[in-house]
Amino acid sequence: MDKEYVVTLHRKEDLEQFYNEMQLSNFPLAKKRPISRSTHYMMTEDQAERLRQDPRVWGVEEVDRIKFVRQTGINNESYVISGQFNKSGGNSSSYRQWGQIHCAGTQAQRNKNQFGVSGSYTTTNDSVDVFNNGRHVDVVLVDDPISYDSKEWESPSQPGVSRFVQYQWFNELNAWVSGPDGDDDGQTLPTGTITYGTNAATPQYHGNHVAGTACGQWYGWANEANIYNIAVTDTWPSGQSIGGLLIHDYLRAFHLNKPINPATGKRNPTITNHSYGSIYDIYGRALQLSDIDYVEYRQVQYSASNPGPSGWTQSGVETDFGVRFIQYLPAYSAAIAADVQDAIEDGIVMIGAAGNDNMYVDVVDGPDWNNKLGLDAGYIWLNRGAAPNSSDSGAISVGALDYFADFRRTSFSQFGPGVDVFAPGREIASSYGNTGFTDTKYGSGNYYQTINGTSMASPQVCGIIACVANSKERFSQNDARAFIEKYSIDGEMSFDLFGGGFDDSTSRMGSPNKVIHIENTRSDVGYISRTDGRRSDGLTFPRSFAFYTPPPSIEQTTYTFTVTNNGSASWLFTGSDAQNTYSNNSNVTIYCSVGDILEFNVNASGHPFWIKTQPQTGTGFGVTTGTITGQATQVGTVTWDTTGVTATSYHIMCQFHSSMRATIIIS
Repeated sequence: MDKEYVVTLHRKEDLEQFYNEMQLSNFPLAKKRPISRSTHYMMTEDQAERLRQDPRVWGVEEVDRIKFVRQTGINNESYVISGQFNKSGGNSSSYRQWGQIHCAGTQAQRNKNQFGVSGSYTTTNDSVDVFNNGRHVDVVLVDDPISYDSKEWESPSQPGVSRFVQYQWFNELNAWVSGPDGDDDGQTLPTGTITYGTNAATPQYHGNHVAGTACGQWYGWANEANIYNIAVTDTWPSGQSIGGLLIHDYLRAFHLNKPINPATGKRNPTITNHSYGSIYDIYGRALQLSDIDYVEYRQVQYSASNPGPSGWTQSGVETDFGVRFIQYLPAYSAAIAADVQDAIEDGIVMIGAAGNDNMYVDVVDGPDWNNKLGLDAGYIWLNRGAAPNSSDSGAISVGALDYFADFRRTSFSQFGPGVDVFAPGREIASSYGNTGFTDTKYGSGNYYQTINGTSMASPQVCGIIACVANSKERFSQNDARAFIEKYSIDGEMSFDLFGGGFDDSTSRMGSPNKVIHIENTRSDVGYISRTDGRRSDGLTFPRSFAFYTPPPSIEQTTYTFTVTNNGSASWLFTGSDAQNTYSNNSNVTIYCSVGDILEFNVNASGHPFWIKTQPQTGTGFGVTTGTITGQATQVGTVTWDTTGVTATSYHIMCQFHSSMRATIIIS
């Protein structure tokens, strides 16, 4: 049965040729997505598995299996946060969220082993300096729908003026996201005017809470930044949302086409927060031991017949391999990793939640990156984390610090070298939907609540980075990482106090043990300029160049092959084409472009060599276009100048044996 798969390539340069080949092979196109390295096709799982063997292909993933859930120079505009900072989880609208003093305070103010649960006190009256306020920075919260009228979004310097932008993503950007040739894939993008809800009528809380931590005037950091919202985990009141596989198409189009800010003479930086993650909900229930066929751990396959040291039981599999028997398993996606990479290349800063499953996350080429969980429904990656914040995507992945006085990781937070930094994420107070407590600072229609999650930790980092980004001519992901490396504190977390088993106190400990902190940054915030020519400055390009690479000038290339045979079973090829190098490989696929010359030096007695339009034996269907010499040669040279031929698939056939069949794909 055909299903929709997203096919992702390693290189953008291969996209046009690959698309043409899929078209020639009659794969039904489901969604073209011209701004992305990913294209959607209808196919069977057997076809998907064969495509995964193509060296150009990064991943082939079933779309319906990927779902998204919430993961719960200086401008001299410094400001002071003062009040009662609370780590106890109690609710009062007068409390400050404790992440502010933990990240912006001195070591004495953080007071490890004293301030926090199990310490000497859980509330403190104090004040901290923040070096910047995020003015002229665009912060995009990709999350739930966010209400537009919260007083938390008002500017501290201009009471009554909201910083929330009711941006019309579809009206403004659909022409760019669909590409210059429009939507020729039979699918339609979301359309229509977006209605943003009011606080009083908005039950969704997650996006409001995240926005408050990143940009709120009381609970947040960048309290003068512009606030934008993309709804992905629920719909706006007008009914639309942006699907998880289109998020970065819209973000890139937004960033590349934003206008010059007249106040600064340049385009605002784009800082984004992604407090959600893709999931596999394979069984509609919690994973059970009976669902698992095997665990592939560090290139060794374990199963009921070959168990790990702790035995093939639920507790043994969890202890040995870190498998969590939960319903929503973190889902890695090559398609989304590629989208994040491309967004970063365009100059967008990507920050996101590591996830709340207490699972180990490795880095690319780490010993656990290729660990697999083999299920009766197919295998999934075990230690790559969830999209969009896997380490190969380049996003800054944020784990959650607990409210205990000893600065421990929360028991739910993901950990390991794939987590870049930790930030306060337990009992964080912020703005909320209409199911929260009334925020008496602001009055009716405004709400707050304290909640937990790496979702709450990520906007701490997003808000701080938005403060750093202000006044910079250009600001990139590299700059954000450089700041975190310079100002976060290593060795401040307690790794011997974690619960949940299979944590960083085991032999697989690999977490960076780094906690975000901004002390002493008022006068020396670091900045690394981009010199690699990437579009980190947000320049607007003509539409035809924003999403497509102009074709190179046509040059004729000659590709030469030595051809022998393996009895009557197959041809054997040695040589190189436009994509691959072969060394005595059987029945290969040869790639070239119209106008190239193919030269085959044949030594295969008893096997006449033909280039044909159809995969048939005999003497029929020989190619007649271009210039070809030597057809039916057994020992000698066959040369084909493909100037003027039709770009399609051709076939190398033995006159007598149908098993001797290779393919030529001409683009």
